[in-house]
Amino acid sequence: MGQGWKFPTRVYADWKDYRVGDALQSSTLQRLLDDAHYQRSVKRPTDPGRYRVNGPIFEVYLRPFTYPDRVEHGTPVTVRLQNGRVESLGNGFGGSEEGRGLLRIEPELLGEFADPARERRSYVPLDHLPRHLVLALIASEDRRFYHHWGLDLLGMGRATMRNVRARTVVEGGSTITQQLVKNFFLSHERSFWRKFHEALLAVMVELRYSKEQILEFYLNQIYLGQRGSWSVCGVEEASLYYFNKHAQELTVPEAALIVGIIPAPNRFSPYRDAEAAIVRRNEVLQDMAEAGYITKQDERKYRRTQMRFAANPPPATLAPYFVDYVRETLSKDIPESELSGRGFVIFTTLDSGLQEEGEKIVRAGVKEADWRSPSGGAEKDPAQGALLAIEPSTGNIRAMIGGRSYAESPFNRAVDSKRQPGSAFKPFVYIAALDSYFSGRRPPLTAATVLEDAPDTFQTDLGPWAPRNFENSYAGRVTAARAIARSLNVATVHLAQMVGLNRVVDVARSLGIESRLRAVASLALGTSELSVLELTTAYATIANGGVLVEPTPVKAVLDRGGSVRWTPKRESRRVLHPETAYMATILMEGPVIYGTAASIRSEYGFVRPAAGKTGTTDDENDAWFVGFTPDLATGVWVGCDKNRRLGLTGTQAAVPIWARFMDLAHRDRPLRDFEPPPDVVDVWIDGDTGYRAGPGCPHVMQAAFIRKTEPRQVCPVFHPVVWPDSLGGFTADSTSTPDSVKQNQEPEEQPDDKTPPPDDQGGQGL
Repeated sequence: MGQGWKFPTRVYADWKDYRVGDALQSSTLQRLLDDAHYQRSVKRPTDPGRYRVNGPIFEVYLRPFTYPDRVEHGTPVTVRLQNGRVESLGNGFGGSEEGRGLLRIEPELLGEFADPARERRSYVPLDHLPRHLVLALIASEDRRFYHHWGLDLLGMGRATMRNVRARTVVEGGSTITQQLVKNFFLSHERSFWRKFHEALLAVMVELRYSKEQILEFYLNQIYLGQRGSWSVCGVEEASLYYFNKHAQELTVPEAALIVGIIPAPNRFSPYRDAEAAIVRRNEVLQDMAEAGYITKQDERKYRRTQMRFAANPPPATLAPYFVDYVRETLSKDIPESELSGRGFVIFTTLDSGLQEEGEKIVRAGVKEADWRSPSGGAEKDPAQGALLAIEPSTGNIRAMIGGRSYAESPFNRAVDSKRQPGSAFKPFVYIAALDSYFSGRRPPLTAATVLEDAPDTFQTDLGPWAPRNFENSYAGRVTAARAIARSLNVATVHLAQMVGLNRVVDVARSLGIESRLRAVASLALGTSELSVLELTTAYATIANGGVLVEPTPVKAVLDRGGSVRWTPKRESRRVLHPETAYMATILMEGPVIYGTAASIRSEYGFVRPAAGKTGTTDDENDAWFVGFTPDLATGVWVGCDKNRRLGLTGTQAAVPIWARFMDLAHRDRPLRDFEPPPDVVDVWIDGDTGYRAGPGCPHVMQAAFIRKTEPRQVCPVFHPVVWPDSLGGFTADSTSTPDSVKQNQEPEEQPDDKTPPPDDQGGQGL
């Protein structure tokens, strides 16, 4: 019995572990407990699912919960916080508690996968349900339950007499066993043959199953209300629906109310008629007193108890773009019928708090982009945004936002949309150059390699192509380090020609880019369409020292028995030399420190070590920023579904979202810097000449080199003093001016040349 039931699969966010010494604010712990529906108590908690706050001390009675790596049996825990950190963790309450290794609060429920019947059911063993709930059921529905074999002739006679006297149906004569077989095996039509089959099956069930098994089946099967389009089945789901607590936490009055609505759950629902629900509760309490399960004094006390019902809108899916991606990922290995009806528990990698705040940041960011857009048309084609955050070392997806509103458009722009990345593709060109040391090129290409940045024409298979820099501003001769920081197009194309386009394609492929890449001249400027997922994965690989870890949204899938049903393969492989990855990271710090993304620090105050690259297509339809710290890689795209010209650069539209999100994501994290491999040295260079920086160099930049490839000579070039002219500009005999001046003169970003070669009609971006 029960094998035909279908249980929805629950999708949970990632859990959080806290140990002694970890950063944890009181407000954060209280939010975690409230999100997990723990009830705050004035007195010391005596039941699971409750907690008390006493100054810096939290007394938490944990609920039983099965994780992939451990089982929490439901124990009292004392947490002492001091100065925003966990000072101590102890088992039990009071002053003599023993040491405890960690605190783990149940993760937040994101959503469910269900079959078309949409039944919400959680199976709970009888010995995990409160005794007073079972007694309330027996007293109200079948007082002679332990004294019959499925049919209660005395009960049927008593019910008949009461109904005759009342001239209406006031009491049913069916036993709990009869109700069970009627709901489980039979239709609800009223006929002699249905009643006959009901009686026969009830006797057969009594012969095969114990009384405890019958009660367990009944309490988990019974229909108890409607929550939106979902049927609330079983006492566990009813407890969560009506009281926002688990069945094991029900008080006597709450248990009596749930039992009281069994005859007509929708008519007696407290959300429809609270007065009728209280009347039914009191009738059950009277039944319990008459049966001797509670005293008359207790009955009177419980009748006076005020009921607090949960504010319960229909269940909504949190992080819906991410939950869809979880389902898509698992459906490759688990049949859809099992995902929808086997009651699996899916533990994902999502940080629910970070996800919630990220959604707010993206919504605000795209609205701001619409407001700032000089092009108009936001009413018909509003700006959309996508954000994806990945832990480089694990591949865990910590946040995924696929658009400004799932209700308006469930299309996941973080995964399924492919757009030109513009200059966000350029790092692959520079990585191919930095890796030349290992291919035997001597001298190798380095951050100090000087590139030509002047108007030029490149011959392609389909004719000449003349890329331009933004506003036709050119640096003349400039190092690779300064070229990527300022996002100079012509210098980057020269570098791509030096290393070879096929090599650039190979590098991008090795880092995780799977989309089609055309080995044409404009490839260096980001004209091949990519997804946010691909580009963020590639940047995460750089952050991880050149080791690619396949991104995953799921930690584990458990079956209803708590056994592991599925885990990700956790594939990882080294795709870049660690020296190359580190040199590329320092090179990509340039845009954040000196270049197109400098507002991350100057305007938004994110001052941790970070590397990344802006991207803007030449038509200004797509704006990007993808960047990383040692702990997190995040990609942001802003654009319009119908390719309306946004008219904003990556600096203007994507950087604000990235900076605000990353600032939030790194709160309470220890400060970490990028760690160099043993054979790499950091050197300060002149960003224009490539020499070691001298005291008079205006464009000093830090760069990383494999030992013995770094520049040895100190810059011998004379850098004249820069004088302000009468118009507030600057004049000098040299093209070099201080960064503080140049940042006022240079564009925020270098959108790519507006005249791509004939083989590529799309935009080229940084």
